[in-house]
Amino acid sequence: MKARERFDKILLSCCDRIQEEVSALIGKPLKLGEAQFRQVSKEDLFSEAGGKQVLAHIRLEGEIEGSGCLLIGIKDAIYIGGTLIMLPESELESVLAGQQYSEDLQDSFGEVANIVCGAVTVTFEEQYPKNVRLVRTEQELITPVKVVVESDQPIVDVPYYLMTAPLQLDSRKLGNLQLVLPAIPFGLVEEAAKGKAEQQSSEAKTTPERGEKDAPESVGVIEREVADDDVPEKVGVLQHPTSEGEVASEQAAQPAPRTRDIGKQKKLVDDLLNNSMIKMCEEVSALLGGTLKVLPTENLALTKERFLDQAGGKQIMSRMDIRGGGQGEAYLFVDVKTAVYLGGALIMLPEGELEETARNEAFGDDARDAYGEVTNIIAGVYTAIFEEQYRTKLGFVKTSMEPVVPVKIDPDSDDVFTNQAYYLSTGQIQYNDRDLGRLQLLIPANVLELEELLLAAEEPVETVKTKAGGAPVQAPVEKAAAASVDPSRIQEKLAESADILLFTDDDGEAGRVANVLEEMGYVCRILHFKDPVNSVLTPRIQMVFLVMQEASEQGFGVAIKISSAGLPVPLVAAGPAWTRTMVLKAVKYGACDILITPSSSDDIREKIEVNLIRKAA
Repeated sequence: MKARERFDKILLSCCDRIQEEVSALIGKPLKLGEAQFRQVSKEDLFSEAGGKQVLAHIRLEGEIEGSGCLLIGIKDAIYIGGTLIMLPESELESVLAGQQYSEDLQDSFGEVANIVCGAVTVTFEEQYPKNVRLVRTEQELITPVKVVVESDQPIVDVPYYLMTAPLQLDSRKLGNLQLVLPAIPFGLVEEAAKGKAEQQSSEAKTTPERGEKDAPESVGVIEREVADDDVPEKVGVLQHPTSEGEVASEQAAQPAPRTRDIGKQKKLVDDLLNNSMIKMCEEVSALLGGTLKVLPTENLALTKERFLDQAGGKQIMSRMDIRGGGQGEAYLFVDVKTAVYLGGALIMLPEGELEETARNEAFGDDARDAYGEVTNIIAGVYTAIFEEQYRTKLGFVKTSMEPVVPVKIDPDSDDVFTNQAYYLSTGQIQYNDRDLGRLQLLIPANVLELEELLLAAEEPVETVKTKAGGAPVQAPVEKAAAASVDPSRIQEKLAESADILLFTDDDGEAGRVANVLEEMGYVCRILHFKDPVNSVLTPRIQMVFLVMQEASEQGFGVAIKISSAGLPVPLVAAGPAWTRTMVLKAVKYGACDILITPSSSDDIREKIEVNLIRKAA
């Protein structure tokens, strides 16, 4: 994943935390709409800003240093600050009309700016590999058209990275909040700088020498490719000439490779993993005295790098030794809040204290010991299922737990856990109908004999069943070849292996839709509203589902991104309680069909048949 995509995902997480913490401060719900991200110059930043603005200066400290700012229209700053100090509505409207940004209002909005910087700092601590802290300093009123670009006021003239998000406080729609960060310290202008340097170098070479003209760079590239790939193979043939009869004799003498239906193996493993989740819910519910539900969402083969890209913020990782017919370590990941909440439930904390402890992510000794008991139960359940029903009788023994920040783990080394191919099983956790985020179980792919799934992604000749009616593949069992595949090359191929994408904020319903599609022979990939769109819409994609908890502006924002990506594929919008207005809006934003959820298998099959026929026509 490119640096900018990673950074954008972190900023999206910042938006969620800003909403929560500012809403708690003000006492009314603050919502940030769909955020936009781009690199800007100082000139661009102020030429596009309209009217008088409040600029709150930000100083960056830690391993990243520099300066940035928060920008917001003066009326919006007055309204937010006035709401915080509880000005009567009539007085607030009067102050707004006169744009009277008094000292009290400056102080109150300054508190909001402090909360914003604090929320961004905490998110970066969890998700950014370097330590960085945002400190709000002074604020000032500016008129953008009067800013002199060449001066150092109000900010210096360097490249910036800009996040722009529309605001809504309670039911009142406001303007945009702009978070302006220095681009160079975060490494967000490397490609642009490189392109500029190459352009300058090209312009300098106005009269190339004759030797340069006769030997273009592309020839060197071709020569390197031949030297690396074709020559050794051809040399081998020349050094060891053989007749056709000898070749045929050697081939006849070699034993035929043992084959296995990789599709059946995946289905077997998936069934065991899903059965384990069902049994785990029963056992943990009995331990906690409540109702634990885990809705399976996705099982897939991936590399360490790809797992870390999608793992989320700070996690509690439980290590499990694999015993029996396999060797290695498996890893169970849950959010810190999830571990705290489940541990607190076991030691019967009062509800108010439990909520506060989880909110503060206070993973103390008592919560740690209690959650450790939960993971022991989980390991025991998987052991019972796999010992009884899997050929190599696998066992799982929990050995230790530790907090980890996925974005700070080196994906290319054995840092924290081994860099190898894995099989990931994920589920959405609920306890007493409270959503507790994701459970992620990571098992070495070779232990489950599923490493060929990665080879299939790497080698198009050996494909897996991907389309309705397609025959399952007989993949040779070549463990040595599987181990030699470079995970960094596989990672880029995995995103291209799906036929159907599901963008969702409802993992449970999306998982059910994906299960039906996989039974039809399609390969599905579940993504979330905050995931990048353009990078996953490859030419291989045949269809996209937008699965929403409810038809919403956030979901329609994703629809706009999908339809504007330029790939002509059917988009089906799925959700409950559709009204005529919502249907028209979905169609306006690119949907070609509507699926009412919860949906039956027949409904889903019908959408596939109708829309893929329509696409073919």
